[in-house]
Amino acid sequence: MKINPFLACIALAIAALAAFGFYSANAGDETSRWLITIGAGVSFFVTLGGIIALSSPNGGSLNIKVTALLFFLAFLVEHLVFSFIALRLAPYVIVTGILLLLFVMILYAIIKALK
Repeated sequence: MKINPFLACIALAIAALAAFGFYSANAGDETSRWLITIGAGVSFFVTLGGIIALSSPNGGSLNIKVTALLFFLAFLVEHLVFSFIALRLAPYVIVTGILLLLFVMILYAIIKALK
């Protein structure tokens, strides 16, 4: 597995812009605005990094890209839902944490199987 640093910076910039969009769209109090901004930034950066920046020399990166794309869409829907309804701290942290850990676990299993 190789990480392209330039494409990782592009993924970081896209994730930061998307997180700012969620900060602007969230109508909650200041704490919930910052929580969803940080959560969106981290989750989008991790998934966009898998979509854009990871490559495999032996041709197994398609599984990683498809998995990352599916989780990116899941995070996008989740953040849209939590942005436009009243954000409660516990459900947001639990759902985002479980999705992010599940993504990392699946990604680890794919990378381990490729070796």
